[in-house]
Amino acid sequence: MMNRRTFLRGLTLGIISAPLVADAQQTGLRSSVWSAGPRELGAGVSFLVIEGNPSKAGPFVLHARFPPGHTVGPHTHPNAEHITVLSGTVLIGWGQVWDPAKFKAVPAGEDLLLPAGKAHFAAFPEQTVMEVRAVGPWEVEYILDADDPR
Repeated sequence: MMNRRTFLRGLTLGIISAPLVADAQQTGLRSSVWSAGPRELGAGVSFLVIEGNPSKAGPFVLHARFPPGHTVGPHTHPNAEHITVLSGTVLIGWGQVWDPAKFKAVPAGEDLLLPAGKAHFAAFPEQTVMEVRAVGPWEVEYILDADDPR
């Protein structure tokens, strides 16, 4: 089975992404301050919280920005997440084992539902921004400790 680094080195997509949501003023967001994403997702990920607080109980909305080549190993969340890809492409796979053969490309403009407790993994071949709507507190539970960047 191909590991994540080898997979992404050989990946090419014939997709031209929508413009990056780089300026929150253009999208009518309340804040334009991007901050480092949680350590659970690894270096290079950044968040822009739109509503609520992901670390507390209750609904929240945030934008998550992933750098090109970023991967997230198989994991689960205790609560469902509704995701809209704003720019770029998310490659999503379902299951407890990293398997690029299971990837489905989700391009900008498409939605994705991540059910609570369902194992999944992801790769980002290009810079990608997603809107995440969920109920907190937000958590990640990796299937394998080796995939946890903390």
